[in-house]
Amino acid sequence: MRNQTRIALDVRDVEQLFATFDPSPFHAFSLNSTAAQYIASQSWYAPRHDAFVIALSIRGKPAPAVQAAKLEEVVRVHFSRMANSEHQNLRQLIRTGLISLAIGLCVLAFCTVLSRAIDNSALPGGWREGLRDGISVFGWVANWRPAQILFYDWWPVRRTRNLYRRLATATVEAADRGERTAASDEVAPLDTMPIGADRN
Repeated sequence: MRNQTRIALDVRDVEQLFATFDPSPFHAFSLNSTAAQYIASQSWYAPRHDAFVIALSIRGKPAPAVQAAKLEEVVRVHFSRMANSEHQNLRQLIRTGLISLAIGLCVLAFCTVLSRAIDNSALPGGWREGLRDGISVFGWVANWRPAQILFYDWWPVRRTRNLYRRLATATVEAADRGERTAASDEVAPLDTMPIGADRN
């Protein structure tokens, strides 16, 4: 049996977790941004292979099964959509990195040829060395951005995508009476957070 990370969620009314859209083009509930950020923040440092369980309570009492089932479906749809979005962002980032790398290598090759030509020119020594070194540095600087993308920038996007994929498989169940996790004690209760700003 997989280990579980439980995320305690206590609300006044389960409806406050949802953001509703105009009937077109969306036809389903989605989590509002505050609820989604809370759930993601509580799951961020969970062990990689843990399954997520959202323990839902309403005004401190275990949530009815129908409310838990409704939230589970909304969580699945919401985080599946977010995971797909992050996957597209990751693909675009890698594509940008590869294109930038191709351009950077071409610039570096041109700068290398140009610096050698200057090194063999009849320019005065100080000018020749300054231009040669400056062009060489420019060629390497042109590869700074693709190196940053391909070595560093894609990791956070991949991690976020994978977290959303795991959250999309989370189960929602009624919380045990009085259940409260140590992590949730460190944040404001959801019903005290601003609910108005929805981002999907």
